[in-house]
Amino acid sequence: MVYCGKASLGCQSCRKRRIKCDKIRPDCTQCVRIGKKCPGYRDQLSLMFRDESTKVMQKARAQWGEEEAGTSTASQTLEPRQTTIARRPSSNAASRASPASATSSVQFLQVAPTIAANIGPSLDEQGTSFYINRYVIGHPDEPRTAEDLVDVPWIWSPILNDAMVALGLAGLSNLRGDTELMTTARGRYGQALRQAGALLISNAAPSHEAMRLIVMLALFELVKGAFQSDGVSATTHVLGGTAMIKSWLPTPDSVLSTPKVAFSGVRSLLQMAYTMFIPAYVSGTHVPTSLHDILNFCSGFGKTIDAPALNLGRLMTHFVEISAFVRNHILSDGRPAATTTLKKMLDLDDKLHEWTQSLPKLWLYSIAHEEGLPRDAVFEGEWHRYHDIWVARIWAHYRWTRTLLQEMILNLIDSCPTSSLPLVSAGERQDRFDLVRQLSRDTLASTPTFWRHPLLSALGDKQPMSVDQFGGGGSGAAGIPVLVFQLQVAGCAPGVPLSHWEWAAGILECIFGDMGMIHAKSMREAMIHHREKMQRFTTDSILTPIGQL
Repeated sequence: MVYCGKASLGCQSCRKRRIKCDKIRPDCTQCVRIGKKCPGYRDQLSLMFRDESTKVMQKARAQWGEEEAGTSTASQTLEPRQTTIARRPSSNAASRASPASATSSVQFLQVAPTIAANIGPSLDEQGTSFYINRYVIGHPDEPRTAEDLVDVPWIWSPILNDAMVALGLAGLSNLRGDTELMTTARGRYGQALRQAGALLISNAAPSHEAMRLIVMLALFELVKGAFQSDGVSATTHVLGGTAMIKSWLPTPDSVLSTPKVAFSGVRSLLQMAYTMFIPAYVSGTHVPTSLHDILNFCSGFGKTIDAPALNLGRLMTHFVEISAFVRNHILSDGRPAATTTLKKMLDLDDKLHEWTQSLPKLWLYSIAHEEGLPRDAVFEGEWHRYHDIWVARIWAHYRWTRTLLQEMILNLIDSCPTSSLPLVSAGERQDRFDLVRQLSRDTLASTPTFWRHPLLSALGDKQPMSVDQFGGGGSGAAGIPVLVFQLQVAGCAPGVPLSHWEWAAGILECIFGDMGMIHAKSMREAMIHHREKMQRFTTDSILTPIGQL
């Protein structure tokens, strides 16, 4: 036995991350916060006096030139090897050989291994398993358990095989820091791209698998982190998907003959369109022409579409246009441009409020509160219940849009007090801070609707139900990028409590730890940067919109 001194009693996860562990049993707070099962704690006595016999023998064998059997890692995918065995010559042959040539007369036999060298799952199996477990099971409109996969035919579709492997390996690569896995993932991503290109050229009606493929290709860009600058790569896939859907849809004049096709197709188009708003806002650019084309195309189908979704889309285009103008122009206090811009903002805010008041009963949601739910997964025990995931996602877009609009209004009020004084009173300014706090709280409370937290998954049938109807939202994981963005918006909104920032940042850390999505990690880093920047200002300083960081 060797005395090794006093070692850390923290759990293995905290020691690996080099953070302080509070050693609470059965699970430490750090592990609970990121939704991971705590691996437990080490015994101090066994750590202080460890049996070093095995380590000493390994060092000795290394010095002797011998290789310890079974040192290969079972989880690695190895190429089949052949074992080389030296056979000494017979005594007669040795007697005839001179001492100088005796060594060269040794004969070598190539003996095939008796067992397969490939131990453990292949890379394809690892990637597919990671994708299904982290991006499918438990997410909205997806199987809730592994047993439910039996009734999911698209899992076995050859069209999706390359994309599933690419997504899974990319997530594993980010979590393990394994660049070779990412290289393999990029290769399978390229094969999936060729599959999508062939589908687009064929002009065939897009199947459920084809639409999933488009979504998965866009998700891959976010997992590997290509979205951080302007979202061009992900948007390219979205445009390809919209082109495929539009070629499949009937014309507005003939929609009565195929109402079901028109309804599902237009809803899919709108979901594609909504993914373009965030990149446009973040980059400070105007709304793409293609987005206008999609909204105009959808409006031609009249009552066959969800009118609230289309109406909100039009309001969001105005928001992006105002934001782009503010980001690219200097507004001076007392000048007409500042007053005109503030009037446009206030008018848009009134219309967003009117949108909430005009919603039909199907589009309303209820607020539930239940004690006993894990607070790291359910914000202060509060969660929402919607008709379906499609309605929930449109509400999410409304919240981040109106939150950022309040930021722009408050920022302009503070930077141009003379221009804003006739338009916004001190009481109205405070009302906007109150609205921001409520929007932030609603955003955090709606999180369980869009993403299954590992702590909630562990509850099984006891986890809260966030929707009344299954279906309507497409691929479940498709909503994660919007959730990641709106969590950043809610956590960094002006005037929100510190608890909002901490909870949102914790969810982003958990999403990265669970899914390996670099986009979530980058958003959390942006939140940290924003908080550090805001701490350098007083509470009366000019607010800094998130998109300008």
